[in-house]
Amino acid sequence: MIGIHDGQSPVEQPTPEPSEIEKADLTAAVNAEQEILTPPAGTMRAGEAGSIDDHDDRTWVLEAGSDVIGSCGHKVGEIVDVEPNYIVVEVGFFHPSDLYVPKTAIGDHHDADVVLNLTKQQAMHQGWEKEPAP
Repeated sequence: MIGIHDGQSPVEQPTPEPSEIEKADLTAAVNAEQEILTPPAGTMRAGEAGSIDDHDDRTWVLEAGSDVIGSCGHKVGEIVDVEPNYIVVEVGFFHPSDLYVPKTAIGDHHDADVVLNLTKQQAMHQGWEKEPAP
């Protein structure tokens, strides 16, 4: 902020720091807005996953932006969409592309991450680059 000092040249005035309450209110507002902007991409029944008992009726919420991890522990990509039989996973950073991963390849769901029942290398060489026919 600039002010005038004795009718002379402008003098730099310090900008007041926000109070702790103002900071907390701003943080809460930003977090609330982020929650609104990231709705779930979809859900799936745990029994649809390849390594889970078919009678498992737990519902997994799959969110856009969630990491997809290979059984080796390496990140494959991020979920961008959930369809009835597969999830769409964006892979790559500079030249992103999509993988259409069948739900049977999902081994587990931890917090927000989806863990595949095969390694990243195996997932990248399954021919999942082409969208399945409806």
